[in-house]
Amino acid sequence: MVIQAGVVMKTKFIGAGDKRFGKAIDYLDKEKSKRQNNLNQYYAFDDYSHSPDKLKNITALFNGRQDYLDESAKLELKKDFTEARENGSPMWQTVFSFDNDYLKELGLFRVGDHDFLDEGALKQATTLAMNKVINDLNLGATARWTAAIHYDTDNIHVHTMLVTTDPEATLEKMIYKEKEVYRGKIPPKTTRAMKSKFANAIADRDPTLARISYLMREQVVKQSMSVGFSKDIQIMRSITQLVNQLPKDRRLWKYGNNAMAQFRPQIDGLARAIIARNNPKAMEELEQLLDEQDRFFKLTYGTGAGGAPLSYKENQLKQVNKDMGNALLKELVRSMSREEWLAQNRYTPEQIQAYLEEKKEPMVTKKTLNRITEAVEGSRQEYLSKRAYYQEQYRKDMQRKHELEQGRGY
Repeated sequence: MVIQAGVVMKTKFIGAGDKRFGKAIDYLDKEKSKRQNNLNQYYAFDDYSHSPDKLKNITALFNGRQDYLDESAKLELKKDFTEARENGSPMWQTVFSFDNDYLKELGLFRVGDHDFLDEGALKQATTLAMNKVINDLNLGATARWTAAIHYDTDNIHVHTMLVTTDPEATLEKMIYKEKEVYRGKIPPKTTRAMKSKFANAIADRDPTLARISYLMREQVVKQSMSVGFSKDIQIMRSITQLVNQLPKDRRLWKYGNNAMAQFRPQIDGLARAIIARNNPKAMEELEQLLDEQDRFFKLTYGTGAGGAPLSYKENQLKQVNKDMGNALLKELVRSMSREEWLAQNRYTPEQIQAYLEEKKEPMVTKKTLNRITEAVEGSRQEYLSKRAYYQEQYRKDMQRKHELEQGRGY
């Protein structure tokens, strides 16, 4: 069964010379009814047409700083948009369109005696999406944008317009129709990230995504491996069988290596067994959150023509297998290296280290240095005394010899 996407995002840019750019500026400070009735004059998408009986209402303009732009704010915005156009900036227009039933399921829209739409949630989500594109395009403080929510009987949607007042400092140039213009295309990676930011924000999914990330990284993988499994006979038996089949070159023992492809089913089985033994509650919680998030993605982004669901849950579980597999293989390399060393040596590395610490030459203390100095000084004095004695004896002998030669000796 095909599931219709709950959120559809379209984005397009028009050049500074496009007449729709000028019309958009003209209508920035006009009242809602004029903007609503003349939307097609400045709207960038050729396949869009508003039917008067469908477009019931349009909200006041808003941006990242104000939920409602007053007259002075609109005039200031008009001035900035005019400056941006004069400097050659493109105008990026984005539309976030909703399946109204999707908004109802999220509790953001209600139809009845008192219709209700959580405009605050949509405005906050729009701001997060616009911040994303501004950051990715490195527009910084030169960015100016505004948006409005359109109440349509079929699909409520948000229109946004974005420019940069200093394109020369922020955008690359290109040749288009023999003219030099600023590049305006938004990279696909950024458009996907914009939609993800928007969809997660309106559904308040960020806490769930953060919990999923924590469970995968800290609880399911790290904690399961830290507890150990050496006392589980079945796991150790399976590990022994695996090790006997793995390549001799342990540099290949990485989960993503092609040499490990045929062993991944065994490694995945061991990973599941270790998690089930050491941290089953964390895995149970992870599975539950992945099911919720998977359902959210189906409602938000829809499914393919064949009704095939998006594979968010499967992808995350594959990531768990990969992380657990690498942690397990790393532990096996470490353990086997130690076992081989023990087989060739009498003592463990820890015992050898302790022995070396015990037999390490003691440090020379100040007291020892003083004793050495005293000993050296005493030896020096003794040497000098003996030398003076022998010199005196030599002098006397020479004097006596001289006297004998002169005939005055005894």
